[in-house]
Amino acid sequence: MDDVATAGLHMRYACALSALRVASAVLLLSSCDEPSNPTQEPFDAGASSDADAVDASFTDTDLPAPDAEERSEADVSDAADSTPDPLEDDCPAAESEGISALIGGSEEGQTLVICGRGFGAQGPTTFFLDDFEAGQAGAPLQTDATRGQWLDPKGTYVDDDALSGMNALLVADHIETQGRGVSAVLGFPDDQGDFGLKHFNEFFVHWSMRDLGDFPGHDSSPTSFSSDSSAKDIWVMYGDRGDNYDYSCSQGSCNGNDIILATHTGQGSFKHDGNNTTSNWWIGGYWAFQQWNTLSTYLKINPEDPYGATTGVFEHLSAGQGVYRSTYNEGVLREDLTELPPVWDRLKFGAWYRTAGDVRRLMDDVYVAVGPGAAARVEVANAPNFDEATRVIISPVYTWTDTRIEVDLRLADLVTSDDDLYLFVVDASHRRCAGVALLH
Repeated sequence: MDDVATAGLHMRYACALSALRVASAVLLLSSCDEPSNPTQEPFDAGASSDADAVDASFTDTDLPAPDAEERSEADVSDAADSTPDPLEDDCPAAESEGISALIGGSEEGQTLVICGRGFGAQGPTTFFLDDFEAGQAGAPLQTDATRGQWLDPKGTYVDDDALSGMNALLVADHIETQGRGVSAVLGFPDDQGDFGLKHFNEFFVHWSMRDLGDFPGHDSSPTSFSSDSSAKDIWVMYGDRGDNYDYSCSQGSCNGNDIILATHTGQGSFKHDGNNTTSNWWIGGYWAFQQWNTLSTYLKINPEDPYGATTGVFEHLSAGQGVYRSTYNEGVLREDLTELPPVWDRLKFGAWYRTAGDVRRLMDDVYVAVGPGAAARVEVANAPNFDEATRVIISPVYTWTDTRIEVDLRLADLVTSDDDLYLFVVDASHRRCAGVALLH
């Protein structure tokens, strides 16, 4: 470890020890909920009381620990390995599953240590974050993100109605983009990948969207859906033309395995699906017009049976609606593409919109994790029961073990909120621990 990293570690250690004396919050019986069928039915109860707390028997503690790598603001963030570090002694022994103590600062950007038991050994290994605060309104999206880098940045920073700060990303506008999407591309460079990018069969994506004009497509308005297929917000692919297998093969490089998060198929029906994948994962009935919609999708292909059942969780929340959730445990890859590896390697944001109407669509607060432990994360929400929250924010992870997690605390727009805030831990199997109060 170099001198800068060592100094940073010592600084975090000193802050944590100081905060231990003045700002340690302890809750007992803050358990993590376990699905009745862990491999196919990820479930989130968001319990916040002794009556709701449920003991969990975790099954992911034997997964391999990720490699340790230094983080930088410019590079893709990689979670540190689970080898004990000098801060391991700061957590008291937990008597039960779940979060037992919070040690450290409770303000934006401060180091926070989360103590407990049952978090699982596997945290996120490769992740990306952009709140779009690094750019200037009116300027094109730059390569460097809050954590990590865009592979092919597209779109424009705007400040007319951001969510998590001053800026958001304009992904579609009837004037600036002629109504079509910008297709900003995110991938993680890897020389071993077929197209120079890291392959992954597991991902978690969290983002927020809002329309300031018409919903995309024909016959729509600011408060009504279009009559046709009109929106592909995030398009996950293997290869640059994962949307068109036959065409890409005719050009000498077969691509495929695309899935869209989520495509609007008309009249308010949404589906996680693609041209070369079939999921039948319908998620209608959740959209909030003219408001910020915060969405997330977790999807994992079973490497032992890639054309069999997958694990999937979709969540949505917005002001006044609470949490909408849909789980999925069927196949997503078509067997006529068995000559391709059962993986993805990139995501396209603001990928496609039908050219029609007075559209102005924004995106903000993007977080992506791929590979082992992609679902594992630390969230701050504005309700003690997660299912009643209307806002959730993810904090970048520094270290993750079964009993201790260290993060850079993010509060974003909740810094000025009058709501009580609660911290949640979600493990690698997408099981969420009961929330604990975060003093702010």
